[in-house]
Amino acid sequence: AKLEIFRAPPTQRKPPYAAPAMATNATAKFAFKADPSYQQTMSLDPGTKLLEVESAGDGWMWGTNAETQQRGLFPESYVQVEVIEKPAAVPPPIPSSRKKDNAPSDPTSSVASMSIAEDEEDIAPLPTPSSSGPASRAPGKAKPRQTLSSYKRPPPPMVLMKKNKQSDEVEVDAQKTLSSDVDVFVGRWRAAAAQALVDRNFKAYNDLKNTINTLLEWRRQMRAAYEDFLGNKSDETTYTDVKHNIVKLIEAAKQQNESFSVPRTADGENASVFNCSVTHLHHLHVEMRNRMLDSSKLPDTAIDQYNKEVEKGVRKRDFTEGRLHIFVHMKAAIFSAGEGCQLLFSLWNRKNNEFVSDEFMVALTAAGMPDDISLMEKLYTLFVDLTKSDFEQGLVLVCRIYRIGKLTSEDKASSSSGMMAMGNAAAPISDDRQIYKRHFGCSCLDLTELNVHKLLIGEELNPENIAIYQPRGGNEWNFSNIHVAIAEGRKEEFEVVPKTNGIALGISLYEGDIESAKEKDQKLMGIENTLRRAMAGVIDDVGQRNDLYITLTGGDFSQDSKKSAKNIEVKITCLMDTGSPVECLLRGNGPQGMLASDYRSTVYYHTNSPPFNETVKLIIPSDDKFERCHLLFTFYHCSGSKSRTPFGFSYLELADPKNGAALKDGEYVLPSYKILDSMTKGSMIIPKYLQKDGKSKLTVRSFRTGLSKQDEVLRVSTTMCSTKKTQNGVLHDLINWKTLDSKDLDVVIDSCLGKNPGVNSLTHDEIFKFLREIMDALCAIFVDKRGQLKQMLPVFHLFAYVLEHFTKSHFKPFQTILESYIRDSFKNAKMHKVLLQCVDHYMKWIEDEAAVKSNPRELKVFINFMSSFNYIIWIINVSRSQDPTAEKTINEFKGALLDLMQRVNKLMKLEEPVKVKIVRGKTVNHYPQVIDHLLQIFDPPEVSIITAGFLDVVPMNEFNKDRLALIKHICESPVFKDSTARGEVLSAILKTLIEFLKVEEYDTRSQKELATKYKQQQEDCISIVMTMLEVVQEEDDRVSVNAIVELLPSLLEFVNGRISQKNLLGTASTTDHFDRSLSNGATAILTLLYLMDDQQYALYLSLDEGETNSGKKEKLMSIFKLLRSLVNYKESLFPHVWLVFHVFQAEVTVKLLEWTNSYMMHEFVGDAKADIEPYGKDSLWEIMYDVGLKLLVDDMLDMEKEAQNETKNGILLNNAYKADLRMCVATLLRQNWETLTNESKILLADQLVQTLLAQVGSKNAEISIMCKEFFFDLLKGEYILSKDFRVVRNHTINSVGNIVTVQMAKRISNGDEKNPLLSLFTDDLAMKFKGDEVLNCEDGTRFLDEIKKLFELLLALAQFPKNATHEQERCFAYSQLMEYLKKMARYDSYTKYAHSMSSEMLGLGLHVEAGKALLLHAALLPWNDTELEEFENNDGEIIFKSQIQFQRKEELYNMAMELFDKAQYWEGSLELCEDLKAFYAKGLFDFQKVSNVLGEMANYYDLIRKTDRFYPSTFRVGFYGNYGPEFKNTDFVYRGDVLESIGDFTTRIKKKFPEATMLGVKENATDEHKKSKDAQFLQISKVTPVGAVLPGVGEEGWTTPRGPPPAPGHNTKK
Repeated sequence: AKLEIFRAPPTQRKPPYAAPAMATNATAKFAFKADPSYQQTMSLDPGTKLLEVESAGDGWMWGTNAETQQRGLFPESYVQVEVIEKPAAVPPPIPSSRKKDNAPSDPTSSVASMSIAEDEEDIAPLPTPSSSGPASRAPGKAKPRQTLSSYKRPPPPMVLMKKNKQSDEVEVDAQKTLSSDVDVFVGRWRAAAAQALVDRNFKAYNDLKNTINTLLEWRRQMRAAYEDFLGNKSDETTYTDVKHNIVKLIEAAKQQNESFSVPRTADGENASVFNCSVTHLHHLHVEMRNRMLDSSKLPDTAIDQYNKEVEKGVRKRDFTEGRLHIFVHMKAAIFSAGEGCQLLFSLWNRKNNEFVSDEFMVALTAAGMPDDISLMEKLYTLFVDLTKSDFEQGLVLVCRIYRIGKLTSEDKASSSSGMMAMGNAAAPISDDRQIYKRHFGCSCLDLTELNVHKLLIGEELNPENIAIYQPRGGNEWNFSNIHVAIAEGRKEEFEVVPKTNGIALGISLYEGDIESAKEKDQKLMGIENTLRRAMAGVIDDVGQRNDLYITLTGGDFSQDSKKSAKNIEVKITCLMDTGSPVECLLRGNGPQGMLASDYRSTVYYHTNSPPFNETVKLIIPSDDKFERCHLLFTFYHCSGSKSRTPFGFSYLELADPKNGAALKDGEYVLPSYKILDSMTKGSMIIPKYLQKDGKSKLTVRSFRTGLSKQDEVLRVSTTMCSTKKTQNGVLHDLINWKTLDSKDLDVVIDSCLGKNPGVNSLTHDEIFKFLREIMDALCAIFVDKRGQLKQMLPVFHLFAYVLEHFTKSHFKPFQTILESYIRDSFKNAKMHKVLLQCVDHYMKWIEDEAAVKSNPRELKVFINFMSSFNYIIWIINVSRSQDPTAEKTINEFKGALLDLMQRVNKLMKLEEPVKVKIVRGKTVNHYPQVIDHLLQIFDPPEVSIITAGFLDVVPMNEFNKDRLALIKHICESPVFKDSTARGEVLSAILKTLIEFLKVEEYDTRSQKELATKYKQQQEDCISIVMTMLEVVQEEDDRVSVNAIVELLPSLLEFVNGRISQKNLLGTASTTDHFDRSLSNGATAILTLLYLMDDQQYALYLSLDEGETNSGKKEKLMSIFKLLRSLVNYKESLFPHVWLVFHVFQAEVTVKLLEWTNSYMMHEFVGDAKADIEPYGKDSLWEIMYDVGLKLLVDDMLDMEKEAQNETKNGILLNNAYKADLRMCVATLLRQNWETLTNESKILLADQLVQTLLAQVGSKNAEISIMCKEFFFDLLKGEYILSKDFRVVRNHTINSVGNIVTVQMAKRISNGDEKNPLLSLFTDDLAMKFKGDEVLNCEDGTRFLDEIKKLFELLLALAQFPKNATHEQERCFAYSQLMEYLKKMARYDSYTKYAHSMSSEMLGLGLHVEAGKALLLHAALLPWNDTELEEFENNDGEIIFKSQIQFQRKEELYNMAMELFDKAQYWEGSLELCEDLKAFYAKGLFDFQKVSNVLGEMANYYDLIRKTDRFYPSTFRVGFYGNYGPEFKNTDFVYRGDVLESIGDFTTRIKKKFPEATMLGVKENATDEHKKSKDAQFLQISKVTPVGAVLPGVGEEGWTTPRGPPPAPGHNTKK
């Protein structure tokens, strides 16, 4: 296999040397000797001056020797580089054995560019000269000797390592570009990761770090795979796979910038609701997302961006369903036949064992070149019209090679041999010339195995030379099928032809339309196509064929009186009935191919039954010659010393003498006749053997085989590939109908329909191939019989029969044939009148129930006619447009069509016969095309009346898919874009859509398929609604908006119902799960709400008769449930990068908040408490506040950030909301808040508190003030009602931890003087409490003090990063925080932080500490059967589902034991087992579990007894003096590394506190040490833990100096 190579077009190629303003020179510091195996390296002497120096990557540099002007590579560490201002000069080319003639060398062609410094930690780089060369020596050491013996030779650059492989320069340039992009994006991501770390966004930090490491690892793998490929250690598959992974990852990163967050319109402007409709804006965002997911969908794909050198922008892909074409270029034939030869290339299907293409012929002289030297670079062809199944079945390129000259190698050479090849420029071979075609060898190349179908389009594959084989042992009779043995690997049947080195080929792949492919690639211009040996899948004007293939399959001939078998040659001649030759035979197309009147076969030496297997193509003459032609086969015995002698002949007539139809496909066994006298005289042959009297004079040659006598025969098979000549006699008569009388014509028409016994009807193949001829004939017959309805009806039967074939789904690819005919070739100005007569007859006939029952055959005609109704209307329309009198009769014509369409509407109501239902279904299916044709005749309002009438009569719950397709077509057509027409059809459309959008439940398994089908129909409805709204918005049609509002309840029910289903399935909150149908539905609703004004909104909410205010609330809740889903499940509906769409959504939400707030403040005032209590989170107030508060914290709307980006800021906000959208929300919430009672406010506290506290630090003063006021109102309201802060306090404690961790710590790190949240409790609320007569009390002060303390503890924890360096600080902060929470009886928060600490310890590899942290939770749980709710950690992850209390404690014990086991801390597991054993025995009385626990304990004791464990050392560390509160004047017990000495431990601690002074072990810390404000003191001593206590249960926790020995082998610090 060959590595993919990209060649740059001249306009895109980077100049080999730029002309920079700054030049880089260098001076050699050490000697370097060039390696002769890598020709681009050059030697250096100390002091050598180097010019135009530049990096080549991986520690190498390019440069030009100032003295010798030689340019080459040398190690970067061997030179001293300096940058000077100097105009750049173009250096001379680099000497290289691989340099192409007249092609500039590119010194920048390196596999990889220089990496940024941090790469060294993340990847294993390729060895560089600097890793072991002199430059790596420490300063101050003596300079090494200037020889190569003092250091290891640096590795050669990878660009030099590719030997004997073509065109690698462009590939390594592409690698360098890709590697540079890796450096750029790694740099960006490292900066982003650092910022994420500062922001305490650890998830983002880890994601970025993983991405960086992945990208760097892929680059390393790419380089290594490329090196392996160049060293022939592997193929290119691994290299290309890794390379494409890198491309995808970088492409995704490139698409996260502004140009991809804000899609562009067709004019290149930033898309918004100002320059496109909302639905089109959504469509642009969806396209943007698809490009992000698959770069192959980009207009300028990722492959284009990284391979600018490629001639075509292409990409790898799997099988295509369309047509494929293979370009084959014969570059060299590396053998000598000693004479001229022919190479015939063709494609063979391995599975079917048949050749599927014509042959491409290359004729060479004895010197191995074409006789015309100008063809040397033009020996190529394009094998066209291949399919997916060809490759699936095994496609093999076969080259059969024939020698042209002597009969045998012992014969004397003929002076006229050489290039005397048939079909070439040389004169034809006459009988007296001793020049013969003999087989030389055969080559095969398996294209499927080479994955040619997966090549980049236009990329050239250069496989290894394909070997040339011959039958083993000289069995030349096996030559005809030797390709089968080669392809199947039957080596016992073939051998390599001696002294041959194969054939060098270049192969490329193309797809789609042939002419388009040629326009895109200049190398295909003017190339001859090698056609398929069968009709292509779709017959169009390009695919018009008129060929007959004649294959000599073999023969049996007499030896006569000869001692040995004959050397038989067959000459095929195409003759007229007059004996005149016709030049129409061709074997092998190409620039050397030439039509001839005869063809000579290969000579099989001494073989009486030669297996020729040779195919000749007969180009059927365009005139009537073909019907008078026949093939004459003349048989010769050939000799190397005498002229060939004919001994027999056969003939084959090409057309049926009775009707002129071409002969049928199949094999013909032709008798061999004795030569007639006239055939040996050399004059023109008069074919008297064709005449009846001549046939009687023919004598069949025969021979004896044993006791029996056998006739000599020639076996020939034929295959017709023609769209001009038919093999069906009936069809031939139909096409030539003018030669028939009326009676015979009726018989022909009946035969075409299969009515006559023994005659088959026209097949679909015949109809598709000869459509133009059939349609022209039928139209002409129609006109000839016009006015005679009875005589026209049989013709109409056949006409409908032909058209009906094109309506079948499995024949859909052939519809283009009929459409092309009607559009471009149909010419008949009277046809519309005839067709209207026939159609009118059958539309009336179907209404006569008695007539229908009595004539079932006519019903079949009616079904055929209505199945093709759209095509008939089209033909009627085209015919009328060709009628010069059309304008005069337009009203009459319209009246006839209107009457016809009304009858179609009546048809849709018919119930009998049953088969009519089939007709109705096909009518609905084809009606969209009928509308298009009617629009060519009627105005849109007129068509809308016809269409509305049709929609009204289509039965409900029938033809649903086609009905929706019809409606969608109407909405996209001019009918819906015309305001008058739109009003006519809108009512019928809305009625259908409402019916489909009903949400139904499907529970039983039998209904699953129905549910899936119905779901798709609902999604189709949403797509239709979006199309309607796009038109309505563009037309600014307020009237239509009023009508479409009728859909709003159904749309809301559909979208809310689907979201509820997703919630039940647990997928709605998945951040990366985009739901296209949900997104479309939400967009449709938002668009409709956006188009509504306040009056329309009020009209929608208006109460129906007998309805109360609760009905209005339900409508509002339905809307706000959707808005809540939009803000809660963004990624499922509108991904976060959809910046413009998010702001549009916010605008609509703000508008709805404004309108709804008016109702809540007036009509619903006082209802809040009554509604909230029974409905919970589904009350209107809670949903509204949830939506409003979510908007307040939406980063997309933070204009303080977006203000830095003027481009975004200029397009995001609507004129109605020039200010910060959040300000509008705050104002609305404030207005609504003032209408609520204290009871109602407290009921909203659950969802308000965290958001309010999070926004107190908003830089927007009004939002900050509003949040503070709301929080104060909650506190005051609860205290007035209950004299307590219980509800608000609980929510506050739960919220502060999250806020501090995520937001407040960031502000402290940014240098803010005081945290806004801390300021709220210490300043703002303290001042308000003092000034308030209700809250200025002891309870209020205590509340503020508790929250302040909690905040300080949380801030102390958040200020330290989660890493091993700050492990002890975070542990201390955890212990302080949890102690406080436990003291305050905040057990819920206490247990959550216990799990957070466990996760953190586990992440650091501290399994014992992680387990003990879990036991802090277990210690709070008594062994009882209390029901517990599900438990979530601080990240919202569910750790435990609802369960009984002792089960949760048991699960916690098991989790801790699993962690202890990993650390070999079996003593800890034993203590937990003891506790479990006691509970199982005395609490549960489950002795089976007791037995199991005892078994586990036995196992632990066994492990302790058998396992050698090394215990970590334990140290006491005292911190005295100027330390933080977590250390100051405190003693800690540290667990060190296994067997760590006190000296090593002291060194580690000193690195963390380098300024600290050490106190001796026996030295006492004095008050002076402890009270010092400037100095730090450390005292470290080794201690031994003694005693035992259950870890994690006692008050000492894990910090106690007592207990079992530390976990052995556990490498921790504390």
